[in-house]
Amino acid sequence: MEPTRVVILITGTPGTGKSTVSKLLSVELRGEHIELTRLVKEEGLSQGWDETRATTIADIKALRLALANIIGAASKPVIVDGHYSPDVVPRDEVTLTVVLRRVPWVLREELKARGYGASKIRENVEAELLGTCLAEALAAQDPEKVREIDTTGTTPDETVKLITATIDGEAECRHGAIDWMNSPEVEKLLREL
Repeated sequence: MEPTRVVILITGTPGTGKSTVSKLLSVELRGEHIELTRLVKEEGLSQGWDETRATTIADIKALRLALANIIGAASKPVIVDGHYSPDVVPRDEVTLTVVLRRVPWVLREELKARGYGASKIRENVEAELLGTCLAEALAAQDPEKVREIDTTGTTPDETVKLITATIDGEAECRHGAIDWMNSPEVEKLLREL
């Protein structure tokens, strides 16, 4: 079943540009931007706080219901921004899933600048190294509708242009080409984590 409306999921580890790109894309498409972290907090869709990971625990079932209502009532494109977005929107509702990636050693510096603690930096850099968000998107969504984009060295506007080109059929949905593990910087990075 093809989606009846435009629903774009933007996922990736923290620091890859999800929120910035999602906001710009929603302006470009004249759509509605839904930041999952904000929605969970504002609507009380939480199961509590994870002290170890310093993060809110989303109530996935309640979040799915809230998103179904938002998407069902939408008359314009919906851009869902969050690393677990592929898990909370049914695949038959999704037009495109975009996985934003960033070179892990650049990502580490971004997360340090944000004030993340050492364990949270390590967890997110390791997730980026392993392509965890891509694997989760491919498992939950239609692989033919998954586009992976390296945001390292590109502006948010350039990333939005790549996404809109994909939506318009001018660019292919491509994934699986990014592999940080073969980079010479990885060994040093892993020692420093």
